Amino acid sequence: MKRSIPIIILPLVLAGCNVLAYPLYVLLGQTETRVKAEYAGLQDKKIAVIVVGQPGIDFEDPYARMDLALGTQRAIRENVKGVEFADQEKIQAFQRARLDWYSLPLSEIAAQFQVQRVLYLELIQYTIREPDSVNLLRGRIWAQLRVYEAESALPEDPAYETEVEIVYPEQAPQPYSENNKLLIRRQSMETFALEAARKFYDHKRKVK
Repeated sequence: MKRSIPIIILPLVLAGCNVLAYPLYVLLGQTETRVKAEYAGLQDKKIAVIVVGQPGIDFEDPYARMDLALGTQRAIRENVKGVEFADQEKIQAFQRARLDWYSLPLSEIAAQFQVQRVLYLELIQYTIREPDSVNLLRGRIWAQLRVYEAESALPEDPAYETEVEIVYPEQAPQPYSENNKLLIRRQSMETFALEAARKFYDHKRKVK
């Protein structure tokens, strides 16, 4: 009994291609693929989001850390069930008042804000200016992300760690204007927040 070759695969066979080397979503013409959460331990937990960075970042944008924290909280809240967050203004005030807070055990910070998780974002790069240019704008945000579990037997060791890096817009920088500056700042932060949040829930990602 003869079996027909699916039309979508036939051209590859006739062309001598190794069909098995192609991902299934390519053969089926799909534009999205499913991605599993890399860390699923935020659900139904209270979380303190702490953003830190070099002094130069605060000089370039004094509100960057606050806005990145709030944006990341919002993106997680919209996609992870049962999460609650420590008040970000209290966290920022704590950082300003306790200049030695960097040296505090993470378990002590978790106790300070009565949380089960500390989500720590350490900014490696933050800028909305294209390198070596005064007239072009493009957002770049790069951070090391770590999650600490307060109830863990090893609360000072990260339960999960990764890096998140975005460039916006990806295609090309944009000419400087006040409108472009505000737009690129907002979109860069939203893009970063979504990329960070996606580490914590199953989602679909477009195939490039």
